[in-house]
Amino acid sequence: MTDEIAPNSPAKVVQEADKFQWGEGRAEPGIGIALSGGGFRAMLFHAGALARMNELGLLSRAQRISSVSGGSITSGHLAIKWTALGAPAANSTFANFKAAIVDPILVFSRQKIDVVDALTGLLPWTSPASEQVAKSYDAGLFHGKTLQDTPDSPRFVFCATNLQTGVLWRFSKPYAGDYVVGRVDNPTIGVAQAVAASSAFPPVLSPFLLQLPAGSFKSWPEAPSLPPGELDAYRARVVLTDGGVYDNHGIEPIVKRYLTNFVSDGGAPFERTPSLQIDWISQLRRILDVADNQVRSLRRRDLIARFIAGNKAADQTKLSGDARMGAYWGIDTDPAKVNPPNALPCDPNVTHTLARVSTRLSDLGEAISKQIVNWGYTVADRSLRANYTGQMNASTPVLPYQDAPLA
Repeated sequence: MTDEIAPNSPAKVVQEADKFQWGEGRAEPGIGIALSGGGFRAMLFHAGALARMNELGLLSRAQRISSVSGGSITSGHLAIKWTALGAPAANSTFANFKAAIVDPILVFSRQKIDVVDALTGLLPWTSPASEQVAKSYDAGLFHGKTLQDTPDSPRFVFCATNLQTGVLWRFSKPYAGDYVVGRVDNPTIGVAQAVAASSAFPPVLSPFLLQLPAGSFKSWPEAPSLPPGELDAYRARVVLTDGGVYDNHGIEPIVKRYLTNFVSDGGAPFERTPSLQIDWISQLRRILDVADNQVRSLRRRDLIARFIAGNKAADQTKLSGDARMGAYWGIDTDPAKVNPPNALPCDPNVTHTLARVSTRLSDLGEAISKQIVNWGYTVADRSLRANYTGQMNASTPVLPYQDAPLA
């Protein structure tokens, strides 16, 4: 009889690392969920989307949940509460999801983190703004929990961007790292720190400096070749910023691994305007926005093309090439384009306004916050039932907050 390896043992981590590949080509049956950035707007939007995914019996079947920026706040809260949700019911749903996950997120959204923590971080006797944000996250949601307090399954991956290497940095239970610097096995890093690094929006809340004891890192089996002295310098102080800088949708950890992907995008839509300032600073900011929008658009078009090809298949194990089953929805999705039978009513003017709420880690107001949760719930329901051809529960949608209608 073959001895089993405990899920959290060092041997298991090494086994995973030895088999790990950073490129595509090893996708396997399973569900991955990605939650994008967008401050408290995205945090609330994803809470609503996850609530509907729970009712449809999809959330409890996920193998991996990847997130960036504001999406990582929602994901972090879900990660530390996952065990408390208990075993799903026979229809694969968690009965107490709204009370355990959505309502606390709504309460947390009433804080004003970005301005207070940014200003505090400027004081000479305090830690940087990103560390102040981590303290606020910990006090409000995470309460000292570390990555080791997250479940083995689903795997939660909090994504940041390594400014030194220019690649995606992952925080997860078995390891943290990137493919250049290497990995830290079984990291005891706080969930609040991982989420703060993932949501370290530049330049005000960035960077997040990760400094670990010497000897913490290990190299991947097939790592880029760097001189030993140079590699030590990268590992001595890791300079991280918002995960959305590298991948605003947070899709890389799921699309390269699983054949079914669900992507919830709370990112602000690009604004076209005839009125632009033409001074150097304003031009530079606009140019960065245009470049970011182009990258996001290319990723989104590629993802949707994968879904169009994959959702034609009745069996995810029969997928080939880049095809994936799944669905994408965004906070700026036109509800008229995803309109399955018995969809919840929503006024496009209302949803258009919600999509353009500012990207802040600050109180958006109770009425708007509840509407954003309801919009995430509604558009997830519409997109899943209109586009995804896999198995779901036949569940009638009901707004999480009845006092904040969308129409």
